[in-house]
Parts: sequence; C-alpha cells; structure tokens
Amino acid sequence: MVDNRQTPPSIKDELPDPNRLKGWAPHLSETQLLRCRQYMTEIVHFNKSLNLISHNTVPKLDAVHILDSIRAWSFVESRVPPGSTVHDFGSGNGLPGLLWAALAPDREFHLIDRDQRKMEFCKHVGSKLGLKNLTVKCMDIADIPPSSVNFAISRGFASVTKSLLLVRPIFVPGGSFFMMKGESWAMELAEMPPRMFSSWKTEMIGQYELPDVVANFVVLQCSKLSE
Repeated sequence: MVDNRQTPPSIKDELPDPNRLKGWAPHLSETQLLRCRQYMTEIVHFNKSLNLISHNTVPKLDAVHILDSIRAWSFVESRVPPGSTVHDFGSGNGLPGLLWAALAPDREFHLIDRDQRKMEFCKHVGSKLGLKNLTVKCMDIADIPPSSVNFAISRGFASVTKSLLLVRPIFVPGGSFFMMKGESWAMELAEMPPRMFSSWKTEMIGQYELPDVVANFVVLQCSKLSE
C-alpha cells in the first residue's frame, strides 16, 4: 500500500517554481493548477521508492511531464465527446490519464497497468485530488473484454505497430487510440506492415514543443476501420 504520511517539508524545495506552469498554460483554472501542483508533490514524494520518473527530470517535472500531458490533451479534447470513457494503457505514474481526469471532469478515465505499486500510487493521488471520474485497474491489457474500448491513450508505451497489434481485439470499429510520441514517430509509421493500414487509419493530429527541451512531440490518432 502507498505510504500516506504527510509530505516532508524538503519536498517543496525539489519542486519547480509553480508560476512556470501558470505562465505556460494560462488557460488552466486555479483549481486545475492546484491539482497539477498536488500531483507533482506526490510524484516527488514517492519517486525514490517507486521510480515514477527519472531523477534527472525532477527539476523540470512541470515541463517534461505535466505540460507534456496538458499540451497533448489540447489536441485530443475535441475528439473525445463529453461523457466518453478513455483508457490509459501502461499508465504507470498516471500520465497522462490521471492528469487528464483532473482537467476534464466530464469524461471518465480508466488507468490500466500491471504494476501493482504504481497503481496504488495512482489510487492514492486520485483520492487526494478528489477525482470522481477516475478508475484504476491493475491488469493486463489482453484481459480487457473484446470490442469494449472506444477511446484510449498511451504515453511511452510501445511502438505503433506493437501497440496496434496488442489492442486490436479490444477496440470497437471506429474507436480511436491516441499515442503521444517523440521524434521517432515517422519511423514507427514507416515500419508498420502494409496489411495493418486496412484495419487502422493513422494520422498525426498535433505537434508541439516543450520549454528547454530540444525535441518535437506529436499526438497520433489511430482509428480502427474494421475487425
């Protein structure tokens, strides 16, 4: 179980300046910004015991992890109607699904991962942030019922080809799988077997940068065409 003791004062010294995120994402409400800060505090608190993020990225946690998820959501939001359920495959530390649940209370988010300790962490954070639209499941993706998923997201999960082969049985025709990718995305698409294009339509729906990061990031939308 996750240790629920009060966060040591030293944690605050490790967190980035809270004003940075507000400047990068001025469209967020004060409630949303507060939840982002609470989430970052919990990540730093439990990082040493659960290895949630690389130690080198802690000083820029707000940019590399939180803002990354915020900017990806800006491309996905209009493509997922209110009331929809979004699965986060290989959720691990909860990004982006847990953060998206904080940003979009009118959608349901299901975090899926096989790591029991990290899923306990996500349950703890979801409770602390008061998220009523979050479900956390420690399970294998292959155990999700066939033809039951309409929308899903992944961040740093697997290659495009491997991901689509794995999730094909559980998606409904017309369902969309959004993937957050780095600069290797074009190569991953080029490596897809031609036969897969008859089952999936894949397109890049958004591209963005992050502060002090020399790289471009994209969001891919893979729409299932047929069984």
